[in-house]
Amino acid sequence: MPLPKHEALLRLRAIELISYWEGRLVTTQLTAWFGISRQQASSDINRYNSEFNPGSLIHSPAVKGYVPTAGFQPVLSAGHINEYMALIGEQSDQPVSEILEAHPSVTTVQLPDRAARPEVVRELIRACRNAGSLKVLYASMSHPQIHERVISPHTLVYTGFRWHVRAWCHKSQAFRDFLLSRIYRTPKSCDAHAPLSSTDSGWHDQVNLTLIPNELLSDAQKSLVERDFGMPEGRLQLTVRTALAHYTLQRYQAAITSEEAERVREHPLQLLPTDRAKLTPFLFSSDGK
Repeated sequence: MPLPKHEALLRLRAIELISYWEGRLVTTQLTAWFGISRQQASSDINRYNSEFNPGSLIHSPAVKGYVPTAGFQPVLSAGHINEYMALIGEQSDQPVSEILEAHPSVTTVQLPDRAARPEVVRELIRACRNAGSLKVLYASMSHPQIHERVISPHTLVYTGFRWHVRAWCHKSQAFRDFLLSRIYRTPKSCDAHAPLSSTDSGWHDQVNLTLIPNELLSDAQKSLVERDFGMPEGRLQLTVRTALAHYTLQRYQAAITSEEAERVREHPLQLLPTDRAKLTPFLFSSDGK
């Protein structure tokens, strides 16, 4: 079978990724993302369902679209959640890592895919859309034994290394982060009242972070770090959601405490010392640790 042109292949791949990870597909997603007509979107879906992955999608009046069969397996993608998130983040743009990998003289560091099963992601996305609640079997570093939690999720988050869901925890009576890789089995829908996601101050409030070169570096080394991170005035100013502050600092390999700053090779950057106090309430209010 000859491969379709690049734009058509992107749409067919999107059909697969949305179906696999969200558990439903509607034509309006394709028309909005790719600027195509409803007729073209339907044609692409039929083509995928007949030529590339025959009989893998079933029309469902309940969702006013299509759902994958129980045995659905991807054929145009590897089945990694990072592919789905690249699609969500870039829509029709090709991920930079894939562009780089196409050239033999350039490569990228491949981070491990944290375990995220499509049946888990589907239920979380459905609950986020419908403001629903879920019973999940979960384990964390503070509670390593598998136990039941009731959560009301509102947002999936990718930190650059791991996936978690931001949700109201009915046990803690607070908004928390839950690692997708630590959710066991398929979450079950349940009736449980939760505060509106708009009341999640950690998610909606923002905090300013100021990063500087590690103070234990020599002046010459500090100049290199400033050049690496684009810090013409010796500082890097970031504005982030308070709930994502710690993850952002981790991504930049920035030392938060004076003890961390002593490990200079691990932390070429550090949080401005005067910023530490204001960040203390927001550093890892997570059940996914």
